[in-house]
Amino acid sequence: MIEKIIKSLIMFFFLYYLLILEMSYLPFFTFVSFAILLVLLVNLFEEPREKLGLFSAFFLGLIVDIFSSNYLGVAAIGFLLFALVLKFILFKYVRIPSISGMPKI
Repeated sequence: MIEKIIKSLIMFFFLYYLLILEMSYLPFFTFVSFAILLVLLVNLFEEPREKLGLFSAFFLGLIVDIFSSNYLGVAAIGFLLFALVLKFILFKYVRIPSISGMPKI
């Protein structure tokens, strides 16, 4: 239990600082968003039944909303829906064999 809390706190701080880096130093790269890529990677490397990817997607969406001029909650709901669709597709249609070299989140 404590291990999951520590793991999620470390990931949230990492995602927060990476998003701050993207928003402050890389504002001209509008063709790719590191936030969407991070949500995709966290949900791909996580087990389909785990919920840490959903929490990180919502948290990252809230941070994007806070630092943007959009309404609060638009990106949060969008990232959460993206993560839910990705989880559904991975759970229902994709079978990834367990590889010992692949990191688990």
